[in-house]
Amino acid sequence: MESTSSVIHSEDKLTIKQSLFFGLQSVLACNLFLGPIVIIAIMKLDIGAAAGLITATFFACGVATILQSGFLLRFQVVQGMTFLIIGAAVAIGMKAGWPTLMGSFIVGSIFLMIVGVTGVFSKIIKWFVPGLVAGTVITVVGIALMPITFNSILMIPGKPSINFLEAFITFAAFVLFMRLGHLKNAVGRYLGLGSVIYAIIVGTIFAGFFGHVDFGPVAKASWIAIPKLMPYGMPKFDLNTCVVMCILMLLVMIESSGTWFTYTAMSGEKLDEKRINRGVLGEGLGCLIGSFFGALPVTSYASNAGVLAVTRVFSRHAAIGAGVIAVVMAFCPKLMYVIALVPSSVIWGVYAIICVAVTMSGLSSLRAYPLTERNYLVIGTSILTTIGAGLIPMPLIMSLPPLLGYMLSSTICVGALTAVIMNKVLREKAEDRAAEAAAEGSPAVETVPEGV
Repeated sequence: MESTSSVIHSEDKLTIKQSLFFGLQSVLACNLFLGPIVIIAIMKLDIGAAAGLITATFFACGVATILQSGFLLRFQVVQGMTFLIIGAAVAIGMKAGWPTLMGSFIVGSIFLMIVGVTGVFSKIIKWFVPGLVAGTVITVVGIALMPITFNSILMIPGKPSINFLEAFITFAAFVLFMRLGHLKNAVGRYLGLGSVIYAIIVGTIFAGFFGHVDFGPVAKASWIAIPKLMPYGMPKFDLNTCVVMCILMLLVMIESSGTWFTYTAMSGEKLDEKRINRGVLGEGLGCLIGSFFGALPVTSYASNAGVLAVTRVFSRHAAIGAGVIAVVMAFCPKLMYVIALVPSSVIWGVYAIICVAVTMSGLSSLRAYPLTERNYLVIGTSILTTIGAGLIPMPLIMSLPPLLGYMLSSTICVGALTAVIMNKVLREKAEDRAAEAAAEGSPAVETVPEGV
């Protein structure tokens, strides 16, 4: 696990114990339960269907993570259920049925794989996402995640004051372990690297004094469960739903690519066209495998990038460990519900630091660009639309044409698309480019920040 700097890079080796330890941090921080729980609540699924969806989600996330980190993208990325398509998934599932929904996922996944194999997406990214846009997208991802933290704490059952106290204690513990991680000894190193898990443990113990740690689901859960193939029957294919899902899958890739840019900005590694194409192929393949088991499409989670910003452990072997843990949990519900013991308030306390880490990473990558009128319009307008999209009432979004409504339901996509459009609409001049690019008379290039 030797490295030339404090950063542990993607190809640096980890022991099995280290891989599982750092992987567990990512699994906890990414809160893979959240996506299926939202679907279960919206669609009012019964216990059997709910358990099946959770099992399928963990299995799909684990397999997709192993594929991406081990063979295709080869970065420390953790795949989780994308929230971007939830609105469309609920609408299609309730109107046309789950077999039609799964059929649209299959077609959308295959479409994504074709886009990756042909190299179309990497060319789109190269043309539409230069360094300024990439840094803005990273910043937008962090800003879009921030309101989720506070809104989620407010929506947790129980007294808001207690929930916020539990989140604050977790937040404070996380900050403390991060700062202790700067001690120049072995204790400091391990406190810093394991700060996520240690903070979650402290927060969970504290929440236990308020009766917010429930062992009931663990006792009731079975030891072994096998993800069912085609749990909703044979898939059905409808042209309209398939077209909508193909478009949405491309938008999901904007989310994922934002996470990849965050990773490279923090780690100093390269994200060339070949790697982007492999990543798109991996994303499509992971979604395709998951769809056969009844899981919703997955994406590279930005919250894991926040974990990496804190620990500086970018080794892909940690992500492989996370994938293995997710797959094992899918086959062993009792272990899966042990993770679910962690109160939501604790998870959101950790999430708050992650949001800050991602945002500051994006701002750090923008330091190379002069604050010209054109540049601050690109950056500022993207932040404005990101915040604005989050304030649009859901009834209004649902009343809009389907595609527009689906796009506005994802504040990350709104902000990212704003950055892309503003960058193309506002003509770039020499004084708008990064210092290195302006000196050479070449297009803007990405720079690597020193850290968060």
